Amino acid sequence: MIPSTTDSVRSPSRKIVIVGGGSYNWCPRLLCDLVQCPELAGSEVVLLDPNISAATEVKSAMDRVCADHKKDFRFGVTQKEDEAFRNASFVIIAISTGGLETMRHDLEIPERYSIYQTVGDSVGPGGWARLLRNVPVFVKMVEKIERLAPQAVILNYTNPMAGLTAAITQTTSLRSVGLCHGVFGTLTYLSRVFQVPKSEICMRFGGINHFFWILDFKVNGKDGYPLLRETLGTGTLLRYDKTSKDPAGFSDYNHAVFSELFETYGYLTYSADRHTCEFFNRYVTDLKTIHDYKLVRTTIADRQAGVQTARQLTLDLASGKVPMLARSVETAVDIIKAITTNTPFVDVVNLPNLGQIDNLPRGAVVETLGMVDGRGFSPIAVGPLPEILRQISEIHCQIQKMTLEAALSGDRKLAMEALLLDPLCSHLSPTKIREMGTELMSATADFLPQFR
Repeated sequence: MIPSTTDSVRSPSRKIVIVGGGSYNWCPRLLCDLVQCPELAGSEVVLLDPNISAATEVKSAMDRVCADHKKDFRFGVTQKEDEAFRNASFVIIAISTGGLETMRHDLEIPERYSIYQTVGDSVGPGGWARLLRNVPVFVKMVEKIERLAPQAVILNYTNPMAGLTAAITQTTSLRSVGLCHGVFGTLTYLSRVFQVPKSEICMRFGGINHFFWILDFKVNGKDGYPLLRETLGTGTLLRYDKTSKDPAGFSDYNHAVFSELFETYGYLTYSADRHTCEFFNRYVTDLKTIHDYKLVRTTIADRQAGVQTARQLTLDLASGKVPMLARSVETAVDIIKAITTNTPFVDVVNLPNLGQIDNLPRGAVVETLGMVDGRGFSPIAVGPLPEILRQISEIHCQIQKMTLEAALSGDRKLAMEALLLDPLCSHLSPTKIREMGTELMSATADFLPQFR
């Protein structure tokens, strides 16, 4: 007898692995999403993490949530990759090679060269260093996944999103995608501007992770940009700022860069200034400018405090002090459901450019809409970017490709050439850029075996 769809999707053979299963920031949110999806009931979830204590606390939280809400999911904890990856159906990656103490170098060394990164995990010297040290870990891991679970689907949340997703696609044949909630931040902002539900706004966008552009949009079927300019009149987007948090928990105010980029280029980008500012030298190489634009720098101390806050939430879930978290804006569970049930789902995807953005370099990982179904991921074409947007986006695609090639091959000269191209370094002489790059590589040498 052919099993029904319901029978097949409830099969306990489905195995979902979270690499970084002890992440207090990511796991409780994603796992609460998961257990609220009835189509995925019966799944085995493996939390893979060298920090068994943290992963065990996450497991305890989810065991309590499932018991209180009668959810049919099984959670396990392990440090062993072979045990975790064997016969995996889906692998979610949310890690940071070297942890926060290694990331400290990404921020503090560039500061000595007047580069004051606000986040430092995607572009600029910080993103460059982070990609170099994550690539060896990713390549070793995904090659093992391909050997032990060749049908597995990889969902990557680790930054730098573009370069690491490209590392997966270039070294394996696994179905994989990079995921980010950035587009939802801009959608939320537009929803507030027009005072309509997000479901009444549709957008066509394209670019790279943390630096996409809304090429056009509609509000209740009406062309969005003329409507936006009419709504703003002589004012700016800043009138719609408010003191609150966005769906990902970040500040929902201080959008001076977001507003200025719209006024300058005529297109909307990611509403999170803390990310978009890092794609331009003019915003983060002068402390007065950072102050004037009210840019918030996330320090290592801030991140450490955030981990402790997230850990306390995890412990409160485990004790029953707080209820199961409501569904988040993350779409990992929707993707797993779409592939498992072969139910088409359209999502924001980071995938290699096959022509979905016609005038950006082929092979660079770009961010557009994509179709998800039982086959995996199919990007949706958006056509070319307007020339001015292409010019300021393409350089980051080239840096992405060069840095990845250097990380895969151990070519130190090519790595330095990629850093020389980065806009955040444009105020420095070539000698100073190479000096900074050498400092970054020396400080994180333990995680750069390919350059020894």
